Amino acid sequence: MDVTWDPEKNKKNIAERQLPLSLGGLVLDDEMRIERHDKKHSTPEEDRWQTIGKAGKVLFTVYTDVANGTLREIPRIISVRLADMEEKRLYYGKRDLQAAGWYRVNPV
Repeated sequence: MDVTWDPEKNKKNIAERQLPLSLGGLVLDDEMRIERHDKKHSTPEEDRWQTIGKAGKVLFTVYTDVANGTLREIPRIISVRLADMEEKRLYYGKRDLQAAGWYRVNPV
């Protein structure tokens, strides 16, 4: 999937988490990913989304959609980190997604 990110934020993410923001594109390509609206960090100008998906390892990614000069928007990756144990349980279906506000993007 085509994605974009801030180069300075990418350097910071690599320094702090040893993960490049480009991995967020692979998370968004995961057909089994789960997602929820990030109400806490969204603003009227920018909706943010939290996604848990697999890119080698299970990762937690935050993104927003931005205009790219065409009629479609593309994801701008804000953050990528390793998923914690609870997030892994959600991803693997060992916890109730709806109760936690998550949904599977491509339900089986």
